[in-house]
Amino acid sequence: MYNFEAIEEQPNLHNSSLILSIDIGVGVEIAQFRGSLLGLFGEPNYKASNIENAFQYTISAMDTAGETYMFTVYEGASGLGIGGQSNDPATLLAAKAFIEYVKHAPPAEYEEKLVYSDTGSTIRYGCKDGVGYFNECLPFADVAPTVGELPQIAPNQLDELTGIDFSNIADEDERWFWKKDLLNFSSIHFPTIRDLMRKDVSRGRANPISLEQLREIARVDGFEAVFGAQSAEMALVSLVSVWAWHTTEGKATKKKKLDCTSFAWTISRAVYGLYGGNFNKNHARANALFEAYEDKISSPEDTLRFFYAVLDIFKLKRLKVE
Repeated sequence: MYNFEAIEEQPNLHNSSLILSIDIGVGVEIAQFRGSLLGLFGEPNYKASNIENAFQYTISAMDTAGETYMFTVYEGASGLGIGGQSNDPATLLAAKAFIEYVKHAPPAEYEEKLVYSDTGSTIRYGCKDGVGYFNECLPFADVAPTVGELPQIAPNQLDELTGIDFSNIADEDERWFWKKDLLNFSSIHFPTIRDLMRKDVSRGRANPISLEQLREIARVDGFEAVFGAQSAEMALVSLVSVWAWHTTEGKATKKKKLDCTSFAWTISRAVYGLYGGNFNKNHARANALFEAYEDKISSPEDTLRFFYAVLDIFKLKRLKVE
């Protein structure tokens, strides 16, 4: 048992680093958690309109033996986190108890207006009548980008495709996704990008990743994870999101997560025709690129060129494999 108290900002916690991620969803759940913090401890030590540096509390946790542990709770570029100078087991135990304490506390009513500077989005989140809400307004409508040529593919990139063969893998229960070629459905050569990504996300595993494993990884990462044989396009969204999140360069930020999601929906549109608008300007550019080349992609090589062109739009770079 602990007694938790919000205290003044402590100099020894300046420049503290993440010691524990807060395992909740994004959007509404963050709004709810912040409302519970507000109800328990009042206003934070610090708050700003930048959602990547939105607020911070300094917390003192005293256990039944009188030992005190200090840490911060904040919303930063990677979402909610616990910060501190020490990640010793006792501090982590206190931090975990604190998270559960806040999760079960009723939220106060509030509303904050924040800005996501990377996209220019305006976010309003808060709590009303005990329920969290989260609304994001994107700052653009239609984007008319200049569409250039698709990049050329290096010989080693083409050679890599010939070495990928999942045909002998027992995927009978998941045949609806791993075995379909969709060559009569879309001009995109679906097996090329699907199997390339499956190869990458299976690295380090004894067997190629299954859809059940993919579903769990997507859920933990905070991506779309609800799919089945009747919603194969959502399985592709999950595969592409997980692939982009784990196998491309860059820090795990909200911007990268948005780019990974936008990239995934662009690829799903190209394969399945699923289109529901644009999440950001780069997403609009990627969709415009697809529209320009939709009838010109007819081979594995063309598909790979399109795939890397869309990656370039989102500035996602595939990790090198040693």
